Amino acid sequence: MRPIRHAMSFLAVFVFAAGFAGSALADPNCNHCLALYDNCMARPGSHETQCIREHNQCAGPINCPVMPE
Repeated sequence: MRPIRHAMSFLAVFVFAAGFAGSALADPNCNHCLALYDNCMARPGSHETQCIREHNQCAGPINCPVMPE
């Protein structure tokens, strides 16, 4: 039962990320905010909550989708 639950969790995260990326692709300015998030996550010692906060600070003022914190 546990492998099925793990697979479903992975699928849910993948669908959320794909939907978020798809909505961000509609506006080139949103791509910039998504790149900020990706660069933040690539830094050694980065924390996802800080990267999400950086993304949301960029995305909010230009009406791009924000990530849940």
